[in-house]
Amino acid sequence: MRLIDHYGPDGWGAESSTGLLPRQVVARDLVAAILRAGNGSRRVLDAGCGDGSFLDALAKHVGDERVEYIGVDYSEHQIEKAAGLPYEFRRCDLGDGIPMADGSVDVLHAAEVIEHLYDPDDFVDECSRVLRPGGRLVVSTPNLQAWYNRALFLLGVQPLFYETSSRTTEIGAGALRRFKRTTRPVGHLRVFNRTALLDLLRQGGFAPVLVRGARFHDVPRSLGWLDAAFCARPSLASILLVDAIKS
Repeated sequence: MRLIDHYGPDGWGAESSTGLLPRQVVARDLVAAILRAGNGSRRVLDAGCGDGSFLDALAKHVGDERVEYIGVDYSEHQIEKAAGLPYEFRRCDLGDGIPMADGSVDVLHAAEVIEHLYDPDDFVDECSRVLRPGGRLVVSTPNLQAWYNRALFLLGVQPLFYETSSRTTEIGAGALRRFKRTTRPVGHLRVFNRTALLDLLRQGGFAPVLVRGARFHDVPRSLGWLDAAFCARPSLASILLVDAIKS
């Protein structure tokens, strides 16, 4: 099967970064709290690092020169954009594994990655392999059962985030077509609800420490307040974030 680089120069990667997204702010604060609670140097791996902007924002937020930052991503375009930052970046296909030694990472951040993978179980196993005992995994992913997806399902409309076509997101969108800024798919293969994500992590040897919800940046501005309110109930939030410890 040919892999599609949805984040290459002709895809979503062509869009310039304009600061951290709401989910990235939540993830940054989670990872920073983990790092500040530890002693001595730490090695952080961002799996699916994109253009490196999250790692850069995290490093500046933490402000500890003892922390080592490494990013890996499938997209050549994104890795080339990240090359100008003062961190280590490697290109890899996460479906084939993580190019790091066993137990060589203290904190692993994987944002909006697991839904793109054919075999998420293998990815969680790889996260466990490269993390040291007691290492932390911070993962985020779109929520299949976000508050609006529950309503859309009842109306017979394809839930957001779940793509059934590699060509257009208009398939199954019904009346939502008129509200789409773009119909370009982002490459989602698996979409989780809270229960499924926690089950997957536990099966892979992780003990969830904290579950948070985050806003989705593409929710219409008029509904932003409602999307923010549902973050208090992660099972209804747009984005799921889990902090888990390798047990």
